[in-house]
Amino acid sequence: MKDASVNERTIKPIRFRHGLLALTFLAVAMAFCVVGLGTEPQMPLVIGCLLAGGLAMYLGFKWDDVLESMMKGIMDSMEAVLILMCIGMLVASWIQSGTVPTLIYYGLAVISPQLFLPVAFLGTLLVGIVLGSWGAAGTIGIAFIGIAAALDIPLGMAAGAIIAGAYVSEIASPLTDGPVLCAAVAGVGVFDMCKRFLPIVIGVCMLSIALYFGIGHLADATEASAAASTAGLMGELSSAYSIGPLTLVPLIVMIICIAVQVPAIPAFLLGAALGLIEAVFLQGADFGVALESCSAGVTSTTGSAIIDELFSTGGIAEMLPTITIVILVMAFVGLMQHTGLMDSLIEPIASKLQGYASLLAGTVASGALFNIVMPDQYPAIAMSCKMYGDAFEKHGTPGEVWSNICNSASGITSVLVPWNTCSIYMVTILGVPCLKYLPFAFFCYLYPIAVIVLGILFSRQLGWKCMPRGTESVQRSDADNVAETTQA
Repeated sequence: MKDASVNERTIKPIRFRHGLLALTFLAVAMAFCVVGLGTEPQMPLVIGCLLAGGLAMYLGFKWDDVLESMMKGIMDSMEAVLILMCIGMLVASWIQSGTVPTLIYYGLAVISPQLFLPVAFLGTLLVGIVLGSWGAAGTIGIAFIGIAAALDIPLGMAAGAIIAGAYVSEIASPLTDGPVLCAAVAGVGVFDMCKRFLPIVIGVCMLSIALYFGIGHLADATEASAAASTAGLMGELSSAYSIGPLTLVPLIVMIICIAVQVPAIPAFLLGAALGLIEAVFLQGADFGVALESCSAGVTSTTGSAIIDELFSTGGIAEMLPTITIVILVMAFVGLMQHTGLMDSLIEPIASKLQGYASLLAGTVASGALFNIVMPDQYPAIAMSCKMYGDAFEKHGTPGEVWSNICNSASGITSVLVPWNTCSIYMVTILGVPCLKYLPFAFFCYLYPIAVIVLGILFSRQLGWKCMPRGTESVQRSDADNVAETTQA
């Protein structure tokens, strides 16, 4: 719906073709620039905003209206921007404090090549429940990538298991941004939403673990070659850093903070501050250098090629490309929302999905499509909920059910799209191209499939009502009439 501040008498009728055209502008720009020319997503996003803004002005909006719409969208992304900056500082401080090196060291001591993939999936899953998908990948995910390199595990497989484990939190954790956003848009409790689909999440996780276990036993690396390669890296880590349980204090403290529902930004900042303290007092780092690294990133100079490549990362500067993408994405979404272009696109599509099976399948499929076109997880979640919420309500589907259905694809398929902000972040943090880890991120595409299949076959048994609203009340009224007649 258009902003109330706009004089509607000057606005031309906004049709479905206008919303579709604006979205097509962005999709074509992304395809041509990112896929065809190999550029970063920023410039096609700028082009998409310009073309959509031009369309809005053609429809009668003034430039001030277009600018205000984009600014509103950008303001909605400010918390995500601050969280990204905090993650950059956290990664840099935890490398310098020895937290990440210690995690790698201990992991090398206990993980075998055959068990690496299921352990990496489970380990990242557990951390992701409290730190979120990006926080888990930026902390324990980096550690697992280092372990994979030492064990001669293909990095595509390793990154796939890490990312799949991290993104379980985008469905099952009430502490992460995706479920919180989805619950807020749907107007339901985030804990109720996450609990409702927990059996399906557990089932898909068990299937993923079985697949990783099978792949791990087909790995080429042997125990002898793994032991030889890990022994050298463990020696280099212990000589470059002070390894020990004390270096894990920042991680433990931050997990406790999140578990007792301390907001994400203060928890990340506390973890980064503790990392800086340990970098100075445990690792002997210069405070000025350590502090600057939280901004500019760590430059590792241990002399070990693998360690220096792995640990030369982090800092706010490392997050800046992702931050600019988030800002531009939300500018486009704000423009679509506040000019009515999004509603013109949503309403005709939702009205055509009358059957429950088509509605469920269409919701999940379009969530993945939004991640391809938008390209960001948050607008994909918001658009899915806004597009299909009313249709599910008409079927009598509980809010905690349809909100999770909307989130089942839009929340986790984003990381499978090379030009999506989520994928770009993972590639930046883990150093593995999207197309290499995509085939092994099992949970991210098995879960949406499971939701569609189970929802169509067993919706009533699962408590997913698919009876049009009002039918039950009519049936009850008929029963009451019969009862009254019998009594008479």
